[in-house]
Amino acid sequence: MPSLRSLYESALRDVAFNHFNEIDIRLLLCSIQGLNSMSDFYLRSDEEIADLQLFRSHFARLLNGEPVQYIINKASFLGDDYYVDSRVLIPRMETEEVVRFAEKRIAEVFMNKDISIVDIGTGSGIIAIALKKKYPYAKILASDISQDALDVAAINVAAHKASVDLLHGSALDPLLSHGYKVDVLISNPPYITNVSEIDKNVSDYEPRGALVDSSNQLIYQTILANYRYVAKYPFLIIFEIGYDMREKVEDLIKRFVPSAKWEIIKDINQKDRILSILIEQE
Repeated sequence: MPSLRSLYESALRDVAFNHFNEIDIRLLLCSIQGLNSMSDFYLRSDEEIADLQLFRSHFARLLNGEPVQYIINKASFLGDDYYVDSRVLIPRMETEEVVRFAEKRIAEVFMNKDISIVDIGTGSGIIAIALKKKYPYAKILASDISQDALDVAAINVAAHKASVDLLHGSALDPLLSHGYKVDVLISNPPYITNVSEIDKNVSDYEPRGALVDSSNQLIYQTILANYRYVAKYPFLIIFEIGYDMREKVEDLIKRFVPSAKWEIIKDINQKDRILSILIEQE
């Protein structure tokens, strides 16, 4: 059987002209070999591959454009590993920035108060679970319109032993039906309106409904128009937004929460990414 190193070097030659991310090859090999880190890969690269046929099958999927995270059913988010498959989006670095900002803003607004948080459109559950780890005494709710996505979130909630209540439904409906009121609402809804912006491997494999907004930002409008039915005060709303949404969200704020304190924060690439709204009281 070939060694990890020889397979890695051979695979590199196969993808030399494909503008390929060589890290993906190492991730495949680590997954098949049961290695926990890249350092393990280098330390044990002389080992024979545990399952050559599985590597060949996985590598063929990789060459076909399938994201490595779906092939190995694992993605990293804020340093932790989560289960993912084609029912949910692969976590993005930009969403890590949203969660880091949310942690900072929650600490500023609520200090050490016990709070309740809802993550709307939770997908794989990563935002809700990350916030539960940061605030272990908080009540965390996570909802999604997709039962498939909630099934994936349930896998991650169990794996991380996180106390997160999963709710099925659109926008505020699950909160309203259960009579829940919360201190913080965070959401990363679909916001891409220009389908041509999406890379082919993304559009071919990731769930379109979690990426593409066919409603012209209706979920943002729905939440801002009806938040008072689920809000405790002060009420903090944090949205992930698209880089081209500033004018639209400013219009929504003027219509529905004109007296709120709000700001739009840029991501590491200096693109508009986070909308933070603080509503003190009605």
